[in-house]
Amino acid sequence: MVKPNGLYARDIGQEGRTWLRRRELLLLGIAASGSLALRSAEPLRPIVVDVNLMFDRGAHANKGLSEREIALFNAYQERARREYAASAIHFEIHTVEGAYLRQQGYTEIPDKFLEAKTINLMVTDTLGYDIDRNRTGGCSAGPGPKGANLGDRFYRTFIGLNEANGATLPHEYAHHFSLDTQRARTWAKNLWADLRNDYWLSRQRRGEAIPEFRTCAHSEWARFEDTPGARE
Repeated sequence: MVKPNGLYARDIGQEGRTWLRRRELLLLGIAASGSLALRSAEPLRPIVVDVNLMFDRGAHANKGLSEREIALFNAYQERARREYAASAIHFEIHTVEGAYLRQQGYTEIPDKFLEAKTINLMVTDTLGYDIDRNRTGGCSAGPGPKGANLGDRFYRTFIGLNEANGATLPHEYAHHFSLDTQRARTWAKNLWADLRNDYWLSRQRRGEAIPEFRTCAHSEWARFEDTPGARE
């Protein structure tokens, strides 16, 4: 190993020993400053998001989703769990049995399967064109006018497994977490939200916490982990 001024490890002499001591002190200083930064950085306060999960019993001509399809969704949810853990956002999932989609000119989930103060997540094989015209495999919406196809007081996300991929579910959650589903929607706003959220998601996948996703802590379907049952 070559040292400064052409000195080698076996014959460094006093000059080399001085250089080594300075190098060691520098490395110790860098390590200490890094440790200090880690200790001084406050850990993120965990946020818990309530999800009301429904597997479409009416899929495949009322045969329901297959075990393979359910396993595929579970893999998508696990990916979302890992990605949002970087922002200290966790999921509390409750599964509803027997839920199905109704299509009467537009797609809807019967109210009896929906819960307030939660994200209602319906998983099916293929979504109707009324909510997934671009065949992305996902759609999310917040409360709207009663009678609209995605309206009233509930928060919803739809996943169509035939068109969705591993990035679809984190993308749809992002619309809720960044509060897109709590604002009035237009085509231009939706396009901007898609681009912006995908950028934030790319950073989060590299382990970066995204403060803009953590604004959801004050939503009715979220809470801080250390305040169970409370909405802050």
